[in-house]
Amino acid sequence: MNLLKIYNIFSTIAIIVLSIGLYQTNKDYIKAKKELKETEEVLKQCSEHYYKVIGK
Repeated sequence: MNLLKIYNIFSTIAIIVLSIGLYQTNKDYIKAKKELKETEEVLKQCSEHYYKVIGK
């Protein structure tokens, strides 16, 4: 019974550590996705400007 309590404690700690890691990974993913959108928008504006200059 004592061994079961030890396993329970270890599994609880493992779940908490994995949850924190997953949360951090998700946070990083959202940040990277936002930066990608911003980069795409800048590239789109640059290409529009480039084609306007060429069209003149």
